[in-house]
Amino acid sequence: MAMDIESDLKLAMDLLGEGRDFALDVGTGRARMAYALARYGYNVVSLEYNIDTLKKAKEMVSNEDVGDKILFVHGDAHKMPFIDESFGVVTSYNAMHHMSDYKIAIDEMVRVLKSGSKLLITELNDLGKKRVAEAHRQRGSHHEAKIDIYDVVNYIKDKYNINGEISKGELIDIFYGVK
Repeated sequence: MAMDIESDLKLAMDLLGEGRDFALDVGTGRARMAYALARYGYNVVSLEYNIDTLKKAKEMVSNEDVGDKILFVHGDAHKMPFIDESFGVVTSYNAMHHMSDYKIAIDEMVRVLKSGSKLLITELNDLGKKRVAEAHRQRGSHHEAKIDIYDVVNYIKDKYNINGEISKGELIDIFYGVK
């Protein structure tokens, strides 16, 4: 069974467009963004702190036609193991609210992003937060997202003067900007 690119993720990817650059997906989770980036032509580094989550993500894409375009790296978004200006695209798909300090993670994302390159960050909107929280409740776990895309965008704009646009998906809000 092939992975699919859900409609909100497709909306985000259409903002980025196709490319051949090296892309970094921060907080990759189940590798949905990494998979989408690879399908859109990018060579992807998929960074995840939780080793078990990373192993599952790698297993999920191993049978896909783009599995060889994704390198899975165990690492911390707050202290990334990459030199400055390494990537032509840096993304984070609904992961900032999982960071212990999303501002430090953003600092690192901007640090490893090449000048003139694309930054794309998504966060759950109110409906997305409700749906994800309910899905977790049904599984007997808990999920809480205390930030939204405006927290992220205001920090990026104030600290780095990176302006961009916010697009609305069904369950997510998407920030797209250029460093």
